[in-house]
Amino acid sequence: MTQIKGYLVAAAALSTLPLAANAEDVMPKFTISAGYSHALAVDRDVNRQSDDGMGFFVGVGVPVARYLDVEFSAYHHGYGDDAPSRPLEWKENGAQADFNFVFSRNRLFSPYVGIGGGFAKNKIDNASPKVDDSTGFFDAGLGFKSYPLKSTVVGLTFDARYRWTKSDDLRNKGWVGDKRMEDVVLRAGLVVPFGLPAAPVAAPQVAEVAPPPPPATEPKQPTLAAERRFTDVLFAFDHSDLSTKAQGDLDSAVQTINELSNQYPNLRVKVDGHTDWIGTDGYNQGLGERRANTVKSYLVRKGVSADRIDTNSYGESKPVASNETAEGRQLNRRAEVRTTDGK
Repeated sequence: MTQIKGYLVAAAALSTLPLAANAEDVMPKFTISAGYSHALAVDRDVNRQSDDGMGFFVGVGVPVARYLDVEFSAYHHGYGDDAPSRPLEWKENGAQADFNFVFSRNRLFSPYVGIGGGFAKNKIDNASPKVDDSTGFFDAGLGFKSYPLKSTVVGLTFDARYRWTKSDDLRNKGWVGDKRMEDVVLRAGLVVPFGLPAAPVAAPQVAEVAPPPPPATEPKQPTLAAERRFTDVLFAFDHSDLSTKAQGDLDSAVQTINELSNQYPNLRVKVDGHTDWIGTDGYNQGLGERRANTVKSYLVRKGVSADRIDTNSYGESKPVASNETAEGRQLNRRAEVRTTDGK
């Protein structure tokens, strides 16, 4: 029991470590993990006729929200002999599903707490009578993932969980002395992320461009003058509020928009919201909409008619820079503002 407490204290201490400064966020579409699994029998000294279980696990994790993952895994444990009078061939195979509540998507240290459950099949072929028991269990614990390589092609995963297993058949046949078994299950292995987008060709940031001067011998073309693209409004990660700089950029745009509105009665203002690739498609679609609506509300407060403004969200579908770097993701967290003649 003292050894088990030591493992749990160490795992809890790891989950409270400060996040590395300037580390990037990582949120793949899904992950595949595999590694070593060790079941420490909490009740071994009292009523368990076996040593610890040792084996392996494989798992698939899916981020379903900004701070929530669902992980499905399968495992195998072989238990050693703790009863010299009867040699033991105890094998356990199981599958489980867990909900992991993620504190941070930090690339170097992404801690979480989790709860879940599953089913296990315990077989002792050389027992008399033979044991072939299918049982259900619940678990709760904590862990973390880390991608120390900047390319994030592979990472590390560690997980510690307390497991409660119903064990009527094992109890009835004398292998455990209670209706349930209690274990601390430790897992350590490698995790491979999938769904990280290929780096798109970076497009230059488009600055506000003044309309070309009219030809000396021709009248001014209103449709050309009405077409404007303003400085992109940039946002912080997972935010839709405006920074001081963004408000200043919009103030400059408002002045031009109001001047154009006087000249072109049918002027339209287009506001398109965008995100980086971190998060699900649905979440990013909504985040892009919130960013576009924030810009629209600010323009209206500054005097632009709400009837002139059209908003749209492209989510993560139209990056202007590489999502593989922090700098590129910053450029992709944006709202684009432009004007057109609505005739």
